[in-house]
Amino acid sequence: GVSVPEYNGIQTVNMDMRPDAQRVLPNAPLANYDEGFSSMGLKHLDRFLRHMDEKLWYIKNYHTLEKVAHTIHMSELWSRASFYFHLLNANPMDVSLCGCITDVSNNAILPEIELLAMKIKIPGITSGAAPGRPGNGAWPINNAYNNPHNDNSVAYRRILRDLDFSGDEEDVYDRVAEELDDHDEGECDNLDDERAWAKWRRGFKNMNDYDNYQIAVYMHCKLREF
Repeated sequence: GVSVPEYNGIQTVNMDMRPDAQRVLPNAPLANYDEGFSSMGLKHLDRFLRHMDEKLWYIKNYHTLEKVAHTIHMSELWSRASFYFHLLNANPMDVSLCGCITDVSNNAILPEIELLAMKIKIPGITSGAAPGRPGNGAWPINNAYNNPHNDNSVAYRRILRDLDFSGDEEDVYDRVAEELDDHDEGECDNLDDERAWAKWRRGFKNMNDYDNYQIAVYMHCKLREF
């Protein structure tokens, strides 16, 4: 493992989904696992059950089982990415290349994180289905979030890279809804029966290994100084 300090420079989506909460944190927060437990499974479970009454925490409109399933899925992702992470640490990438990879304000990584935070906070915001602003009933509030990248055109990527995510929250919502319409309705199957789990399970098992490598490259570059 890697010991990461509190101020680590790894921008991440804030789990606090309250309307006035900062969408993207400048540093990945410590997980605050209860070290009284020895297995990661129970550490994950405890972490989420300690927040199970908070409706605006983690992925909006996910119930507790879905939140636990998703975080264990992310643990699986990190486990797969760690294979490449350790290979890269044994054979470090060029410093100048890492400089480009970690320049998140200019390489579109930070806008991607901002967009993901928006999709989690307001499911369906980029669906193009409804005009208006959050809070007045205009946006369709669906089950969760999705990130299908329905439009990977150069033009769309340029719009995302250049979009202004700063300023008044309602104005940001308007800009995202108007300029980043990708027909993502933010829907998923509620995890409440075996049929739904079969679909979630297929999705979890179909993780793209190249994506795992990309995550490893980014984390290798961000953490090489620690």
